[in-house]
Amino acid sequence: MQTTVAWNGRIKAIIVGLGLAVAVSLSNNWWSIYTNHIPSCVHDNCVADFVIFYAQPLMLRENPRALYDLDQQLAFQRRFVPTDRVLIFPYPPIMAVLLLPLTLLSFSGAFLTMTAVNAVLIWATLRRLINDLNFTWDQTQWLLLATLCNFGVQATLSNSHGSIIILYILTRHVLAQKNRKEIESGIWAGMLCLKLQYVPLPHFILLLNRAWAGLFAGVLVVTVLVGGAFLFLGEQTLIQYLQIIRRYSGSENDWTNPLRGMHNLRALTGVWLPDSWSGIVWFSTMAAALFAVIWINLRARHLTNGFEKSWISNSIALLLLSPHLFTHDLSLLIIPIALLFEICGPRVPVWLGVGVVAVSLLPALNYLLPTIMAVALVILFLLSLRLAKSEQA
Repeated sequence: MQTTVAWNGRIKAIIVGLGLAVAVSLSNNWWSIYTNHIPSCVHDNCVADFVIFYAQPLMLRENPRALYDLDQQLAFQRRFVPTDRVLIFPYPPIMAVLLLPLTLLSFSGAFLTMTAVNAVLIWATLRRLINDLNFTWDQTQWLLLATLCNFGVQATLSNSHGSIIILYILTRHVLAQKNRKEIESGIWAGMLCLKLQYVPLPHFILLLNRAWAGLFAGVLVVTVLVGGAFLFLGEQTLIQYLQIIRRYSGSENDWTNPLRGMHNLRALTGVWLPDSWSGIVWFSTMAAALFAVIWINLRARHLTNGFEKSWISNSIALLLLSPHLFTHDLSLLIIPIALLFEICGPRVPVWLGVGVVAVSLLPALNYLLPTIMAVALVILFLLSLRLAKSEQA
C-alpha cells in the first residue's frame, strides 16, 4: 500500500513538472503580446486574438454602429498592431459591452488585466466544482493536475482569450442543473450568448428534461442581451453580424478560420474529405451526435449517476457540434473531467488520471497531426455513450 501511494505521488509530481514546462514554453508568447502586441509566431502578419477583445469594445465606445464593419474593424486594430488583414470579431455585442472596462487601460495593461481575470475565473470554476461535487483530496489533486495540463487552458492564459468566461458560465449552468435550481440554470444557459454557438445545445437539453422555467429564463436572457443590443445598434449592424456568422459557420477556410486548426466534426470532414462530400458528411455526423445526445439524456433519468454520465456526453457533444472550435475552447473539457472523477469515487485510478492528462495535452500535437484532437473527442464521445449503455436501465 505504501509503495502504491509513493508511486502515485511520484506520478503526480511528474505531471506537475510537465504542466509547468508547458506554461513556461508558452510564456514567451504571453510576453511578446504584452510588450510588442504581437504573438510569438513563425508566420507573417500574426495577430493576437486579444486584439479583438480590446479593439471591439473601443469601437463600441467610439463608433458603435460600425461594430461589424470589417473595414472599420481593420482600422481600429491597426491602432495597436501592424496588420494588413482584419481579425474578425464573431461575438455578439454583449461581449464587447462586458469588456468595455478594458478600454480604460492601455493595450498592455488590458492584456495583463485579462490574464488576471482569467486566472481568477479558473480558480472560481475549480472551487465551484470541488465544493459542489464534494471532492476528496485525491479527486481535487487530479482535477488540478488535469487543469494545469489542459493545453486549452494554457493557450487561453497565454493569449488572454475570453474562453475562460464561457467555462465559468457553463460550469455554473451544469452545477445549477445538478442541484435542481431550474431558473438559475436557465439564466446561466442564457448567458452563454456571449458566444452564440454554445447557446442551442444547453437549451435543447433543458427542453428534453422538460425544465420549462429554466428554458423560458434562458430564452429571455438571450433575447434581452442579444436582441436588445441589436435593437439599439440598428438593422445594418445585425445584417453585417449575420454575414460574419454565416462565414464562420460555413465551409470557408482562411487565415482566421483554418480548418486544420480546429478540433470538431467540421474539421474532421473538411480536412479529410473532398468538398463535394465534406458538407454532407458534416451534417450527417452532427445529426447522429444530436440523436445520441437525445438518447443519453432520456436514458440518464433511469441510471445511477445519470446526470454526470449525460453531461459528460453533453459537454463533449457541445465541442464536436460547435462550428468554430479552436484550442482555447478546449478549456471546457474541465467540466466532463470533473464529472468523470466524481463517478470514480474517492480515489481516482492512476491510469485514468494519467489518461486524462494525456488527452488534455494532445492539442499540442495538432500542428503535426491535424484533427488528432477531433478524433480523440469522437472516441471520448463514443466511450461516454458506452459508459451509459453498459448499465442496465
